[in-house]
Amino acid sequence: MAKAIGPQSIDLLLGGDQLRPLSRQARDYKGPSRIESSSLPPALASRVTLLQEDDTLLLLAENNAVAQLLRFHAPNLAREQGLKDWKVQVSRIALPVAIGPGESLLTPPRLSANAPACLNEAADAITDPDLKAALRRLASRQ
Repeated sequence: MAKAIGPQSIDLLLGGDQLRPLSRQARDYKGPSRIESSSLPPALASRVTLLQEDDTLLLLAENNAVAQLLRFHAPNLAREQGLKDWKVQVSRIALPVAIGPGESLLTPPRLSANAPACLNEAADAITDPDLKAALRRLASRQ
């Protein structure tokens, strides 16, 4: 049986010199923003999500057939948006069609009934204040 990694070990890992910069980068990461394009055919546009991350156009397709069609349209879409690069990825996660102010691209996760207690217990053993606060925020989601 493998030895489980407990909260103390995770705290030591996150406080180390190698993971501290990554933890800082993850905290500052904003994520891609959704963009619109009128150049996609209507039948394809309803099955695609267009996102922009830095100078890259991210094209999320609902299946491989749509992804193949996107590869054909991708250079024109990137040029239309004034972006340097593009990537096509199949994503079976349905993103909401309309995103209003203050809404997220993905719906918040649902936790099981005992998850908040487990997360709060783990947060009690962590000394890193940012990780402790993140665990407490996650535990408060119901």
